[in-house]
Amino acid sequence: MASSERALNALALFALIVGNLNLQARYSVSAAFDRPIHSSVATLVFSGIVFLGIAKTPSLQHPETWQRRHHDPAAWLDGLKNWRRCCSRPTTFTYLVVSIVARVLLGWGTTRTIQCSWDGIYAFLPFLIAACDHFHVRPTRLPRHADDFDNGDISTRSPVIRFTALALLWGFAVARLCVLAESTAGVICPGGWCLERLTPLVQLSTVLLDAVVISQVARLRQANHDQAGSAWHLLGAVSWASAGALAFLGVWSCLDRVNASANVWLTPLELRDVVLDSALAAFTLVSGVSLLGSLHANLVSLVAAATTVSVLLLSRTFAGTLDVVWSSFAGFVTGLVVFVGFGALLHLCRANLILGVSPVHREYAPSLGRCCAYAAAAFLLVLFPAFFLRAQGPLDPSPAPVMAAGRAESDAWLASAAQSTSLQSAVEVYQQRYGLPPPPNFDKWHAFAVSVNSSVVDTFDQINSDLLPFWAVPPAVLRERTTHLLEHPSLSMGGLLIRGGQTSVSPHVHGTHRWMVDVVDEMVKPFSQWLPDMQLAFNLDDECRISVPAADMVRLVDEAQATRSRLRRQPKQGLVSLFTPAQNPPWNDGFLGADESIWGRWPDSFRVWSKGPIFSQLIATTCPADASANRVRWWDRKASCEGCPSPHMENGFLRNWTLSADLCHQPDLEHLHGFLTSPSAMAASRSLFPVFSQSRVHNFADILYPSPWSFNDKAPYEDDKDMPWEQKLNSVYWRGASSDGFATRGSWQMFLRARFVHLASTIQSTVRRHGVFRLVARDPSGPSVDATNPAPSPPTHLGLVAVNVSFVGSFSRCDGRDCGAEHTTFYGSPSAEPPAALDFQESWRHRHLVDLDGAAFSGRFLPFLRSASLPYRAALFRTWWEERVHPWKHYVPLDLRLGDFWPAVNYFGGVGATDAREIAEAGRQWARKALRKEDMQVYMFRLLLEWGRIVDDERENLGFEVDM
Repeated sequence: MASSERALNALALFALIVGNLNLQARYSVSAAFDRPIHSSVATLVFSGIVFLGIAKTPSLQHPETWQRRHHDPAAWLDGLKNWRRCCSRPTTFTYLVVSIVARVLLGWGTTRTIQCSWDGIYAFLPFLIAACDHFHVRPTRLPRHADDFDNGDISTRSPVIRFTALALLWGFAVARLCVLAESTAGVICPGGWCLERLTPLVQLSTVLLDAVVISQVARLRQANHDQAGSAWHLLGAVSWASAGALAFLGVWSCLDRVNASANVWLTPLELRDVVLDSALAAFTLVSGVSLLGSLHANLVSLVAAATTVSVLLLSRTFAGTLDVVWSSFAGFVTGLVVFVGFGALLHLCRANLILGVSPVHREYAPSLGRCCAYAAAAFLLVLFPAFFLRAQGPLDPSPAPVMAAGRAESDAWLASAAQSTSLQSAVEVYQQRYGLPPPPNFDKWHAFAVSVNSSVVDTFDQINSDLLPFWAVPPAVLRERTTHLLEHPSLSMGGLLIRGGQTSVSPHVHGTHRWMVDVVDEMVKPFSQWLPDMQLAFNLDDECRISVPAADMVRLVDEAQATRSRLRRQPKQGLVSLFTPAQNPPWNDGFLGADESIWGRWPDSFRVWSKGPIFSQLIATTCPADASANRVRWWDRKASCEGCPSPHMENGFLRNWTLSADLCHQPDLEHLHGFLTSPSAMAASRSLFPVFSQSRVHNFADILYPSPWSFNDKAPYEDDKDMPWEQKLNSVYWRGASSDGFATRGSWQMFLRARFVHLASTIQSTVRRHGVFRLVARDPSGPSVDATNPAPSPPTHLGLVAVNVSFVGSFSRCDGRDCGAEHTTFYGSPSAEPPAALDFQESWRHRHLVDLDGAAFSGRFLPFLRSASLPYRAALFRTWWEERVHPWKHYVPLDLRLGDFWPAVNYFGGVGATDAREIAEAGRQWARKALRKEDMQVYMFRLLLEWGRIVDDERENLGFEVDM
């Protein structure tokens, strides 16, 4: 019997370790942990089924009871009576149910404010269990064997106190090691007094409740082994009762519209994770409860906590961050305490100083201690080589490799952008590049481009990719959909009409946005005579609008290629070189004479998604089914996803700017950008409507066009206020507003601009403590500046990079509570006076200028590029000029997680100052050649010619050929 029991306990211990390892490894990537109510209910239901099944196992019941039940079917009623007796124990039953429900609800609160949590608090579980046992009058005993009854005083407190003190020290060491090894995503924990600041206390309360529940379950399991089935019955009843209470609370909360989506409804991905991980959690829970019948709760909790620590350390080792911890004295000592403390705790368990177990169970305690000690030694052998490998490698990463690759790609693109030297060669290049004849009036466009000395004549891949799916939609349908947009001005669409070569603006445009359509009108007028009749719907909001599901987009692209192939096969003599004078049906302009009631219409094809997360509904659906966005739910807003940026990063710097905008492999960005978290104005459609937008996210299908903001110089660059590179301050500069999205329910804590300012404020506080933030080595070429004082100081012998970053003005795009939280976090107190806005031309006094997305693209990047300063750009939104402005050639690209920003500043503010100046000058010269107003008009002319062909009924026959 003892041999079989040892084998069963060994199997349960193995199951506990394996289950806990898998749960911890999936912690950040499983939606089950973001839906603690659902997963807890499912786990308790699964566990209750297993508990009740075990309770009916013959070996757990008294032999007479089993024989009577086996031979007398009526005796099965005893099971129901046993169930009722379990539920009729008000103290134990109610105590456990209330504790479990409270623990789950507190855990739910922690997940909502995970960015304010403290890692490693779970390591205090052995200490809290020991403390619970210390205050328990009688020790836990297992009176299964006669020799277990002795007169020795096994209730002595001395061993318990030693274990408790050591467990407390071990808990602090683990928590400290977690802090040293953590890699955060940069999501902000708000300042001042707020509920989020209580998250660590809530975490500690959950661990305390865990300790209480585990201790009580252990006493139940060890109370009477001859009637073990009674304890399993009670645990089954507790599990199901707790699940019922949680389910009731979850369903009841759906009355609150805000909580309904988070507490009740699940996406298919969330449902899959909840079922799978709840089954795994139930498996682990049952294994742990089984062990509590033979081993002390302290030993079980210690093994569980140790496996959790091992997952953390392994993940940090593979991420390459733990070696930095070992290299510091504090990290080395902390790690030593963790490992030695774990061995010491195991030794106490091994010596049976705190285990009130029988000698039978003491037999395998030493073997357990040896196995765990061997595992710890093997783990050290894995960790320390990483430190030595780190010591042999470079300490400071350099962007030189990615910079060289980026410049080579840029040079190749520039060589192909204007390779044609005549109209004939331009037509040939067009046909070779796009497999089609150019649209009608291509010669007029070419003459216009040549007349304004356009540096880009042949490469317009952005236009080709933007318009490709529209080839799948019949021209009549495209015309109808355009008119549909203009018939519903409540969608915030502005209309430009071209008839007979003349332009006019739709009367149904709000006055605050009328300037945008007027600027487009001004942009188009010089070449409108060469355009066919058409209507154009321009998006007047910042956010993009068209999100087509992946399956639909694949079908559209396939059909578009088939349509283009028919035009491709058209013989030259069959091509028509003029647009069709009249379409059938013609453009419908009946909406022009509509009264004010037109503003009250809202189309069924668009839905409002403002002030809430949109990743699952509008982003993941545009990705392939096997993409990370559809397979993984990175819910942990505190932890950084080390593997998410790896496809577009190299050596710690951004290598592929185009790929960095693709959200399909970056599920963690769901919580790192205001557009994805809480857009201010978001009315989107999942159908392919022809909407022209100033910028868009990679996964959307809006048609990009040159921004009226840039064409109208809303953020002007005044050359006479700029200064040479040598005279600029070696400082990082940014001023702006929190315009990323609408701050509600704490969403601002994830906004890109807020994360950047918070990151910079950390550096600024370091500056104030130490006088200056020394990022770089010797750089005698420029003056230094204090982070809070823009006035220059005399040059010094050290290269110093100062930080001059701040929000300006009051926060307005927010709910009341969030406005106050933002103000306190960034300005110090609720009553602090916000900094005043500075003149935009102040930017040119600084070498390092940062450009960040707002509600959409930032209108300041082009002025930054025209200046003699070095632009850094972190952006999710893409614009019309993406293909002609190149990272590492004209600006420094940044990942949206901002982990590469300070390494980049470290390089370009110091040893890479020469490279910084070269990039700044290259961007400045290229902006003067390829980003002028004339270049915007060249792009717009080409775009509208291509669009004019797509909406023409004879598009499969339209094409330009040069007369020989």
